[in-house]
Amino acid sequence: MRAVIIGGGMGGMFAALALREAGDVFDTIDVYEQTRKPSAAGAGLNIPPNGARLCHWLGIDLDGGDPKGEHGAIDGGRAAILEATRNINIDNSVSHKPILYNQPDQLAVGSGFHHMHRQDLLMCLHKRVYEFAPETGVRCPIRVHMGKRLTALAQDADTVTATFEDGTAATAELLVGADGINSAVRNQLWPSVSPRRWTEVVCYRGLIPRAQVAALRKLDGSPLDHNPIDSFSMDSRKDNRAWGMTYWVRGGELLNVWLAYYEPDSREFTEDWGDWRPIENSVVMESMQRAFDGDPRKDDMVALASAMENPTKWGLYDRDALEQWQDGRICLLGDAAHPMLPTFGQGAAQSFEDGAALSSCFKLHRNDVYSALLHYERVRHYRATRFQFMSKFAFKHLEPVDSPERQKILAAVNERDYPIFDHETRAGGDDAWIYNYDARNIGDKMPLTKLGPWDFRSREAVADARKDVMLNLWKPAVPHKGDRQVTRAELQQHSTFEDCWVIIRNKVYDISEWKDRHPGGPFVARMFAGKDATAEFGDFHSKLAERHMALFCVGDLVD
Repeated sequence: MRAVIIGGGMGGMFAALALREAGDVFDTIDVYEQTRKPSAAGAGLNIPPNGARLCHWLGIDLDGGDPKGEHGAIDGGRAAILEATRNINIDNSVSHKPILYNQPDQLAVGSGFHHMHRQDLLMCLHKRVYEFAPETGVRCPIRVHMGKRLTALAQDADTVTATFEDGTAATAELLVGADGINSAVRNQLWPSVSPRRWTEVVCYRGLIPRAQVAALRKLDGSPLDHNPIDSFSMDSRKDNRAWGMTYWVRGGELLNVWLAYYEPDSREFTEDWGDWRPIENSVVMESMQRAFDGDPRKDDMVALASAMENPTKWGLYDRDALEQWQDGRICLLGDAAHPMLPTFGQGAAQSFEDGAALSSCFKLHRNDVYSALLHYERVRHYRATRFQFMSKFAFKHLEPVDSPERQKILAAVNERDYPIFDHETRAGGDDAWIYNYDARNIGDKMPLTKLGPWDFRSREAVADARKDVMLNLWKPAVPHKGDRQVTRAELQQHSTFEDCWVIIRNKVYDISEWKDRHPGGPFVARMFAGKDATAEFGDFHSKLAERHMALFCVGDLVD
C-alpha cells in the first residue's frame, strides 16, 4: 500500500518512520509539508520517557550531535538530560526533586527526560528520514515534499486523493493528517468542529546562551536569588496568575525561558496571536513586572526576561476534544487530533505515541485500513484527550478545588495527574501510567471504547472507592424533568462557575450543584459554563452515568 502524510513537522516525520515498521504493509510513504523549509520557530520542549523510548526504537538520535554546532544543522538532537526539577516557591524557598527516570538502566533502553530545542528535534527527525530516501534504494522509501499546501481531499472505497495549491495531487490507500492545530485535513473532514478558544493566557519564550546566563544580574546589579547556572535542572516559579519556567537545552549550551501570565482582557490581542510573533524585551520585562508584582521572585523573572534572545509572544489557544479521529481511509494524528497546551510537557510525546500505535495497528490489521484506523482511534483517543484536558488545568486560574468524590477516587487509584515539574501532592504519587507507557502495545484484537472519566485504568485498585462513589452519586432534592426548551439567551443567564448550565449533545444540563460532587471534578464548569461541553463531559460516559445525568437535564437547546 501507499501512505500519504500531510504535515512535515514532528508528528508527521515520526509517523513516516513508524509506518515503515509495520512490516511489509507499505511500499511507499510520502510526506507533504506546506512550508518551503523546515520551521525554525519555537524554543525548548521536553521529550519525556514515554516519547523518548519510541524515538530510540526508530533510531532517532535525541542525544547525539554537537551542542556547539551550527543552528539548524541536520544532526543529532543535542538534548540536555537534566538532573532534577526545582520549584522556587512564592516565599523564594526551593523544593528540589531528582528526575528518577534518568537512571542509567532506563537510559539504556532510550528512556529518560530529554530537553531539547524544538528545531534540534525536527532536524534529527529529518536526519533519520533522509536515511530512507528513495535514492538510498531501501524498501519502502520516504519522500518529503516541501511547499505543498493542501486544498482538497477526496476518497472512495479504495483510495484517497489529496490536491495541493500548486495543482498537483497525491493518491494513496492511507492518508494521515499530521498538520497541527489548524489542520487542513481536519477542516476538510469536519469543517464544523469547534473553533480554537483563547485560554486567557499570554506567553513569551526565548533562549539565553550559557555565558549570558552566568552573567545575569537583577536591574539593581545584584546577583539573582536563584540563577539557573547553578543547577542543571528544570525550574518553575508559579502562582495563581503567572508562571515562569526555565530549563537547559542543546546539551546545556542554551537556557530555554517560558513565561506566562493570566490576561482576561481580550483587548490584549488586536490580531490573532495564536502563532509566535517577535516582541521587544522591554515588553516582556514590563509584563513580568506586572505579573509578579509584590512577589519576591519578581526581580529574577525580570532579569530573565531582559536577557532572552529574539523573544516571541503568543496567546495560548486550545480546542475541545474531537469525537472521532478517523473517517474511511483518513485519520488525524498529533495536534491535528488533540492539540494540548504546553503545561504538561506531553505534546510531542503524544504525537509520537500516536505514530507508534498507528504502526502497530497496521502491523496487526495489515491491508484492512478501516479496521486499523478504528483500532488506532480506540487505543489512543482516551489517553491523548486525557492529557489534552488535563493540560488546561495546570493553569491555576482555571483549576477549581477537587470534589470530595474526586479526591476519594484519586486517593484510591494513587495516580499522579500533574506534570513531573510540579511538586504539588493533590493526587497520588504514581506516574508510571504516564512515563512507563508503551504505545506500541495495542493488544491483539479490537478494543472496546473506553468510558472516559468513569473508566479507570486499575479497576482492582479503585474497586471499593469506585463502587462507593458510583452507587452513591449525589441527587438533587428536586430533579429537573428535561421537558423544557432552552434558548441561547436563557443559557447565557447561567454562564458562570457558580450558576452553570452546559450543553451536551444539544441538551442543556444544570450542573451548578452537581459539579462540586462529580467524581470527575468541577473542571468542566470552569471552562464550559454556558457553552457546549459534549467532548469533555459527555462522549464516553457509562449507561449508569447517563441515567444519572438525566436528573440534571433542563431540556433541549432550541436555537
